[in-house]
Amino acid sequence: MIPPGSMKRAIIEGGPEGLEIIIPAGRNLFAVVFLGVWLVGWLVGEVTAIAVLAGLVSAGNAAADSFLLVWLTFWTIGGCFAATTWLWMLVGKERILMGAGTLCVKRDILGLGRTRIYELFRIRDLRVAAQADAPRVPRVAFRPWGAAGGLIAFDYEGKTIRFGGAIEPAEARMIVERMKARFAFPEMPTVS
Repeated sequence: MIPPGSMKRAIIEGGPEGLEIIIPAGRNLFAVVFLGVWLVGWLVGEVTAIAVLAGLVSAGNAAADSFLLVWLTFWTIGGCFAATTWLWMLVGKERILMGAGTLCVKRDILGLGRTRIYELFRIRDLRVAAQADAPRVPRVAFRPWGAAGGLIAFDYEGKTIRFGGAIEPAEARMIVERMKARFAFPEMPTVS
């Protein structure tokens, strides 16, 4: 049993649809403020570049507008990435719903996000698993905000699936206990 008030970030509720776990994204005040200010500057640059590009196109300067179009494409991609990261830190959450036969995992930003569905009987070895700190893996940089991987892991059709990126190990253990109390997940056989 999980003592009341022991959960620090996650909200766990059992209802008619099943066990629902909501884990808010990690929030870093410095990063939220910095990205917010950066996005204002980015938007000024975006609007300015679009206005300059429109002027070059109307003037017929093909070489300059080709360069600016390429630059603007990468500038837009970078800004969209930064805006998504900023929104994730402000309002993002992981929504996990464990129903009668499925486990649904969604990284949710204002109701948007892709839901991944896993059949419970195919999930193996639900566990709390420490994450390797491989500096060359790009996702490692986003781990403090819960935007990559997580401490809760299971094996599914030859892949390791992770969630719970913004929680501490003790809280992850409590969540795994609640999930195991609801469904008897098969453990992986140990190899000698």
